[in-house]
Amino acid sequence: MLCPMVLLSGCQMPFQKNKDDGAGYLFTYTLTENPDNLDPQIASNSASFTVLRNMMQGLLEEQPDGTLTYGVASHYGVTEDGLKYTFTLRGNSYWYYDENKNDDIDEGEQWNVTAEDFVFAFQRLFQKETRSPYREEFRCISGADAIIDEDASVDTLGVYAQSENTLIFELARPCAEFLSLLATPAAMPCSRKFFEQTNGRYGLDEDSVISNNGFYMRRWFYDPYGSDNLIYLSKNSANDTVQKVYPSDVTFLIRNGQTEADDEFKNNKSDVLSTSVYYPNYTEENGYTMTSWRSVTLGFVLNTEWEAFKNDNIRTAFSAAIPRSLFKGDSKNDAEAAYGIIPPETRLGTSAYSSYNSTPVVSDISDDDIKSMFKKGMHELGLTSLPSSDILVCEGSVSEDDLYEIIQVWQSLFGFYAGIETVSENEYYERLSEKDYVIALCPLEGKKNSAASVIEAFGTDKNSFNYSNKELDELIDTMEYARDWTELSVICRQAEEIIEADHIFLPLFYKNKYLIHSTKNCDISYDPYSGVIDFRRAKYYSD
Repeated sequence: MLCPMVLLSGCQMPFQKNKDDGAGYLFTYTLTENPDNLDPQIASNSASFTVLRNMMQGLLEEQPDGTLTYGVASHYGVTEDGLKYTFTLRGNSYWYYDENKNDDIDEGEQWNVTAEDFVFAFQRLFQKETRSPYREEFRCISGADAIIDEDASVDTLGVYAQSENTLIFELARPCAEFLSLLATPAAMPCSRKFFEQTNGRYGLDEDSVISNNGFYMRRWFYDPYGSDNLIYLSKNSANDTVQKVYPSDVTFLIRNGQTEADDEFKNNKSDVLSTSVYYPNYTEENGYTMTSWRSVTLGFVLNTEWEAFKNDNIRTAFSAAIPRSLFKGDSKNDAEAAYGIIPPETRLGTSAYSSYNSTPVVSDISDDDIKSMFKKGMHELGLTSLPSSDILVCEGSVSEDDLYEIIQVWQSLFGFYAGIETVSENEYYERLSEKDYVIALCPLEGKKNSAASVIEAFGTDKNSFNYSNKELDELIDTMEYARDWTELSVICRQAEEIIEADHIFLPLFYKNKYLIHSTKNCDISYDPYSGVIDFRRAKYYSD
């Protein structure tokens, strides 16, 4: 049985038995990019995921702490061999599309979400024409291999509607992460009736999206050359009676990058800020609630197109010389020394990854051994010294004090002189993709609260710094075959060791992400891994 609905709460006030229950507020939040596509089977950026989380609901929902709660489903059962899942839908989840745009529920604008909506969604997911980036993740479903590899009909997929409210999944093999996969946007339902009437524009504009969750779409305006871009959602009364929605509306401002989102919050144009930058002025004494999660691994990326870093001994020496034991952090507790790729509190199932693998991947090596490795590498390349260079850093990513400690050690051991070049977010990622750097400070995180997701971020064509390792890719492919969390933890550990052995990404810090809002607001659910914010239970207290 799944646990009841749990929300991350930043509420700083006691339960109030007064007329003000915190409902009826219009929340504003800044997206750092346009959603591009609100078709759940295709959507791929965090802006899309945030809007979808507020508008649509799948069988299950994953909470920020990694637990799963019921969405459209009311319960499920699984056979002992882990190959058959039977879901019962609660029967009171409704599609709503405000066709005449009068904000009322008129005849024909509301209808039940049924098991067939999930069957249709999964068949779309596997159709070649959909070009979904997620169908590989669901290979565990019976028939999926033949559809992907042999172009079999999607009708052979092991997803069936036994009745209007009974949905069955048949798997070809057990999958430890299957329930978590069902909580992703790709597994959200799709109404065939509505999909067909959009004439190929499903999810692309305000007239081609539909809701079965707390809010529905009223406005989606985006002009890439304009400045007043936004998405405007209103409370979906069709579903409010079953799962109470507290805000009256949510406005998503669409801006270009994190810097603009920070500015909108600073200028009181948005109510909530999600960021990886620590702002010392956003304190409770100043009227703010700041919640943090240790969800990001910051590391140095070494550009192997630079002559010295083509040599494994030199890369290993640079990695081993990082003085992690000297990282003391500071009173703000924004970061701590990283001895592995995966942040320890990142989860596998409902348990922290560190409960499976607590031994550090990165081990200490003596200075003499480090110097010996470096000299060997220099001899192999026929070099007598290294030219000075800069470390590319994205503005606001971390305090530079600890970076200078590393630079001083490298200077002492290798005679390597480095400066710090801090650039804007846009320039940073442009130069990273073009490999226009020697060393770059790079953030790595999973797309969800899962150790496996962090590892997947290192797959070929999945990371921003062009890292590729065939052995790692093959290991990532085996993750879907893991029968339980223990088996998956072993694979993650092996993957960490492969990444560490390459010495191209050198983990430095486990870094915080933050959710910041006024102390008058509470019950805003935030997933720091996917970047998704859920406003359905968000409350505002005027005093």
